[in-house]
Amino acid sequence: MSKAVKQDSLDVNVTAYDNERTLSQLKSIIMSKGESERGRILSEARAEAEKWTTEQSGQLEAMIADIGADAAKRVAEITSREMIEAETARDKNRLRLQNDLVDKALLLLQNALTDFSKRPDYGAILTGMAAEICERLTQNTKGQKVGIRLSAEDVSHGESVAGALSLRFPDLDVSFDPAPASIAGGVFLYSEEGKWRVVADWKSKVEEMADGVAKAVLAEL
Repeated sequence: MSKAVKQDSLDVNVTAYDNERTLSQLKSIIMSKGESERGRILSEARAEAEKWTTEQSGQLEAMIADIGADAAKRVAEITSREMIEAETARDKNRLRLQNDLVDKALLLLQNALTDFSKRPDYGAILTGMAAEICERLTQNTKGQKVGIRLSAEDVSHGESVAGALSLRFPDLDVSFDPAPASIAGGVFLYSEEGKWRVVADWKSKVEEMADGVAKAVLAEL
């Protein structure tokens, strides 16, 4: 082989070596830059993720706090409403009980008044009830005709009651009507002209005493 050919072959080999070394260096540089860039990207991603997590955690805590406050408010409203309802129900039950007790007391009172018919002076009691009505008549009673009726159970006392009234009120013309009146004991008086009529039976007496009985019952509770 000639000397020129050998020199050319040597130059080619050197050039190839230099090219390979350059490529290797470039590759190392590129890889180094890639690692650096990847690290930067990862670092930024981690920082962004931490920032997002912190923001989300704060928002979540705020949401939880709002939900807790709202729940507490709702519970307070429900409790308040239930307390009001319970208080109202208790008041209604107490009022119902009071009314029941008053009604029972009034019924006992009416039964006790009805039992007056068993007394030997029952006729005098009826006369006294009728006299209360006659005393409330106007002053111009001379010759005024007043009729008196009693319940079916009390008609046997009619004549004696009318007679006693005539003696006590001589200006009145009192007469007994034997037709039974639909009353619970007591007396039923009326004018002949029908201008007025008054029922003074045990039921009306109980109604007159209702307020006093109610106060007495409530005072015992």
